[in-house]
Amino acid sequence: MFRLLARWRRLPFHYAALPEYMRRHGLLDPYRRCIAGLVALIVASGGFLFFSPIGPRGPVESALMLASMAGGAVIAALWLLRPWPTYRQSILFVVAADAGIFGALLSVADAPTAFTLSTAFLVVGVYCGHFLSMRALFLHVLATVAASTVLLAIAATGPGADVTLLVVQLLVQSTLFLFMPLLTQVPLFHLRDDAYRSADDPLTGVLNRRGLHQVVTAHNHIFLAEDDVVAALVIDLDGFKHVNDTLGHAGGDDVLRRVGERLRSATDGWAVVARLGGEEFGVIAAVPASSFPACFTAVHDSVHSVVDAVPITASSGLAWRTSTEFRRDHSDVEILFRWADRVMYDAKRAGGDRMGVVHCPPETGTERAAERASVRPDPAPHAHSYDDVA
Repeated sequence: MFRLLARWRRLPFHYAALPEYMRRHGLLDPYRRCIAGLVALIVASGGFLFFSPIGPRGPVESALMLASMAGGAVIAALWLLRPWPTYRQSILFVVAADAGIFGALLSVADAPTAFTLSTAFLVVGVYCGHFLSMRALFLHVLATVAASTVLLAIAATGPGADVTLLVVQLLVQSTLFLFMPLLTQVPLFHLRDDAYRSADDPLTGVLNRRGLHQVVTAHNHIFLAEDDVVAALVIDLDGFKHVNDTLGHAGGDDVLRRVGERLRSATDGWAVVARLGGEEFGVIAAVPASSFPACFTAVHDSVHSVVDAVPITASSGLAWRTSTEFRRDHSDVEILFRWADRVMYDAKRAGGDRMGVVHCPPETGTERAAERASVRPDPAPHAHSYDDVA
């Protein structure tokens, strides 16, 4: 058991993985509405307690219950009307839900019944088990066990209280609070880990096409400044058949690994790098217009290094849109990569070892975008004759 927990703790956590999977399968919005309905049902249950003999009696208890219900109504409305929450918003939801449930239970006049109703925390725990990290889940469990302990202490001070039974209830509840979300989260974490491993290119360590799609769609909500440019760069290594013929396929694989490392180093976290297939790589990022296209030129130039036994150069195509032209739609990303791919082939036909640039605003259509394509006419700065390599 402890070995399982230790392995589980080492697994990476990616909050966007499960929501993105649900979105692709059309499940995210129905699930979000179900959560809204569940929260609304719990709020309504609190309202029914006002008509019960064990419900809130004094003005303080009534105010506490009404405040909890009002908070729950706001949460339900947010789930119903807003898009799927970010990770931080999910944490706030759990904190607010736990606080609201605890406040409502404190307002119940019959303490043993309030203690029994604390199983409502389990609903929030299931959400934690599905969508939040191990740390968030354990903090939730500790908070709910502490809240249940407070409710037990209040119930134990009542007349005729069966303390032994209350302790047994607490032990059972604590087990449910921990293990029901835990048994959900462990296999989900392994599934997420396998999914993210399948998104990596095993040779170069950068993303593959699937991983690129996952990352782009998971971050289509990120903030774009008004002067940002969204650009896609396609890089195709020049003369790679000659590299394989000279170094062998193992040497060619080593070249691909080095190129992957250089691209990661050149982007330094500000861009997403992927191997699109064969000797072709893709880079996408949103950058300030003031640093465009210099930063992408640096990425293109990073492919070449004087230390290579066989010179490595690349033909690259760069396609871009302004932040106001970019519609945050994955089809826009596909369009950018498609145009970058075409311009890359233009650069290759022009002699290679250069980068072409194209601006493709959606309102001008593909023909006018093609007219804007331009390949740098300057001589290839890293040109070498492969025939000179022994």
